[in-house]
Amino acid sequence: MSPETETLHHLTAHGYDLTLDALNGASLTALRWLKPGGTWFEILHPCPPAITARTGGCFVMAPFANRLDGGRFPGARGPIQLPVNRPEEDLAIHGFSRDRAWRVVDASGDRLTLVDKFAEPGNPFAYTLMLEISLSSSGVELLLRLTNSATESLPYGLGFHPWFRKTANTRLTFQATTGFGRDPRGFATAPVPAEQRPTFSSGVDVSAIPWFDGHYAGWTSRTAAIDWLSDWVSMTMQARGALTNLQVYVPDNLPVLCVEPVSHVPDVHNRRDLAGYGDVARLAPGETIEGTMILCCSGTSQPDADQ
Repeated sequence: MSPETETLHHLTAHGYDLTLDALNGASLTALRWLKPGGTWFEILHPCPPAITARTGGCFVMAPFANRLDGGRFPGARGPIQLPVNRPEEDLAIHGFSRDRAWRVVDASGDRLTLVDKFAEPGNPFAYTLMLEISLSSSGVELLLRLTNSATESLPYGLGFHPWFRKTANTRLTFQATTGFGRDPRGFATAPVPAEQRPTFSSGVDVSAIPWFDGHYAGWTSRTAAIDWLSDWVSMTMQARGALTNLQVYVPDNLPVLCVEPVSHVPDVHNRRDLAGYGDVARLAPGETIEGTMILCCSGTSQPDADQ
């Protein structure tokens, strides 16, 4: 089987081990880190084989992140309608590329590069999306680069949707100046005062909080930390480029934590009053947007057995 028709691809280097499913959205199905004691730690909740990473692993979001109300938004020549892939809520969610087979263009050593050339009849979006993954002593780097190949200017956005492990004593920490309310269909509403929403600046044990789904802007540090205290593992997430915002999803019925670096507020295509908190990028034909997520693990100190 040639690299372009293989489905699972593996990278192992610098203490990280990664599995990617090229034919199912270029989803990460597994990511683990070698602890100082020589045992492997699963960073991501497992993703079942041969499906898009909808409950585990990690998937790509493009050409928009999270929800789009009714799958439509205003265009230069009138409303633009996109496929509605969650009809029970009348919305489009997470874009198109997660549901497509990607082509592997390079697989060598500690690097993997894939591409999705999207164009479908009746869909105004057309783009080339490249995913470059590399392993190094600095961690796991995933870079998305999208080029508009349509014949008109269109609004584009990007994001990553990782499903991290959530076990007892899992702590999430990040700094953000603005958190938003949420309507019953999951769309961000107006910013709300800090006392009316979870603030993660001092760390929150996400294994102990009720169901939560919220959007954050003003994430100027572009860093977040997850500490699996019971496993003595700490991970730092860094974001670069267009990935300026965070979406945090903590279900209470699954052992997962989603910390999603994204480029814009959900449904900002229609909610223009929120554009100042994170807007889509209007790309002319041939223009490009890119964003990077870097995950770096380390061990934390364990107490002395004699103490």
